Amino acid sequence: MSLGSALATAMSGLRANQAALSIVSSNIANAQTPGYVAQNVNQVEVASGDGGASVAVTGVSRTLDQFIQTQLRTETSGGAYADQTANILGQLQSVYGTPGNSGTLETAFSNFTTALQGLSANSGSQSAQVAVLTAAQSLAQQLNTTSQGIQSLRSNVEQDIGNSATQANADMTQIAQINTQLQGMNPTDPAAATLMDQRDSAINQLSKLMDIRATTDTSNQTNVFTTTGIQLVGAGQASQFTFSSPGTLGASSLYNTDPTKSGVGSLTIKLPNGANFDMCPIKPRLALRSPGRRPASTSTRRTCCPATRST
Repeated sequence: MSLGSALATAMSGLRANQAALSIVSSNIANAQTPGYVAQNVNQVEVASGDGGASVAVTGVSRTLDQFIQTQLRTETSGGAYADQTANILGQLQSVYGTPGNSGTLETAFSNFTTALQGLSANSGSQSAQVAVLTAAQSLAQQLNTTSQGIQSLRSNVEQDIGNSATQANADMTQIAQINTQLQGMNPTDPAAATLMDQRDSAINQLSKLMDIRATTDTSNQTNVFTTTGIQLVGAGQASQFTFSSPGTLGASSLYNTDPTKSGVGSLTIKLPNGANFDMCPIKPRLALRSPGRRPASTSTRRTCCPATRST
């Protein structure tokens, strides 16, 4: 090997190590950055032509286990569903109150039946008659209070679904835009790795709102579907949710498959080809809390028509 070849090989090694040090420093600096995926330098051997071999950097690769990522999204969806179920049931329990405590429907009904039994045993007693009347008034008042609490809870659910639909639209739009940016880019390009981190973060956020599955093709374009098969993102195009709320719900506000008769909000999706679907009959386990308002409001998964019961 000539001196010139030896120097060239040494320089290529220094450049490769410099690139590796740059990636290591980025990994350390972003160790706590949400959504950042650690990277490795891709190196290949290059023949020098006179018996030696140098090295060349061909890009970077992300240290990512696709199986674990898929499982994480599945469990994120399941965890969000369990969280929302516990949240709404906890608020519903607050409306009903603790059995046996004062100011609950159960106690009001028990007091009413006790008063009736007292009256049946002494029908001519004025005090027994007054006790029944008082207990009946208390029961009616408690029924109204409980019903109002449930309707308020249902209205909060509808508001949260609207907020979540807006968040889902933003996530889907971001995924589609990043897909467009990645078109024509080499997946080993460091800039592409950053964009893929951002795309994964948007998909992870979307998985908190509904059950999804994501697939990436050979051109590095990620397509996102619901578990029922509705396409949410296809390459550079995104579907859009629309939630129409009737406003404050009452005890008679019920869901109906006929939109003209339905008294609750409707959630529809418009696909890139212009087709529209009512998401309530499809039930993709959609819909969720609005960002930043979890303690004060509720939502549901498993179905996008949570506010269909009345009391």
